[in-house]
Amino acid sequence: MKALLITLLVFYFPVSASAELYVTIIQGLDGTPHYNQQFSDQTETLKSVTESIADNNRIQLFFGEDATRDNILSHFQNLKNTITAQDRVSVFMVGHGSFDGYEYKFNIPGPDLTDADIAGFMDALPAEIQLLVNTSSASGVLNNSLKNDSRVLITATRNGNERLATRFGEYFFNAFDNLSADINKNNAITAQEAFDYAVREVTDYFESQGQLATEHAEISGTHASQFVLARIGLKEPSSDDPELTRLISERSEIDVKIEELQLNKSNLQAEEFLNQLQSLMIDLSIVQEKIDEVTGGDEL
Repeated sequence: MKALLITLLVFYFPVSASAELYVTIIQGLDGTPHYNQQFSDQTETLKSVTESIADNNRIQLFFGEDATRDNILSHFQNLKNTITAQDRVSVFMVGHGSFDGYEYKFNIPGPDLTDADIAGFMDALPAEIQLLVNTSSASGVLNNSLKNDSRVLITATRNGNERLATRFGEYFFNAFDNLSADINKNNAITAQEAFDYAVREVTDYFESQGQLATEHAEISGTHASQFVLARIGLKEPSSDDPELTRLISERSEIDVKIEELQLNKSNLQAEEFLNQLQSLMIDLSIVQEKIDEVTGGDEL
């Protein structure tokens, strides 16, 4: 057990048990069948992945004619009144954007969402830990109004002048089920790992085409390396053993508590953080040993 605990501490080093994750996915206008398929694939990947780390009733997807400014702003108004400071919020914006030198717009049916709209609803949310990912062209202009330490902000471009359709989103969401994106091999993809993977792939693409890069993604915020977006590499049990199913569920619950503890590290005294982390790691190692006993050591 001691060896396993040390290994787990290497994976998980640098709360409230009731903290919840709320996810909003907004798919904007596509313009062509090609982008319609691309954006739909990306949002489908997102929804599938987030269902494994967040309760389904805390995931909201806007697409097609439902993705209107009024509907989106109303959703965030309701969300503001629902969540607490301890909860986490993830917002993903998939689509096209534009910038006229004064105002950024995310293209949706009817009136577009502006940079002022986005800053307004993000700043109004009481959640202290936030993630905003915008994969559209010109999205880098959001860095002017949305950067802060507690918010992980990821944009496909570094400013509003990179206005061509981006490739970043395709690679960013591909990272969610790609083992090569999991740098520390802990079966979890963080915002930082997905970003780094996408940046590598975008760079490789432009170099392989012999072209100068027309997009340069940006990331900011202090929690990017702890904000888990997806879990990969763990197989579902092949048997109908209820005890194994229970143990795997218990392991997932402990994983979530560890992530929440990491994200709230700055709000805890060092001794309190280490005591809670040690307790959770011991619990995790005990559960993993029980899983190994049931499976004969097969990786799950």
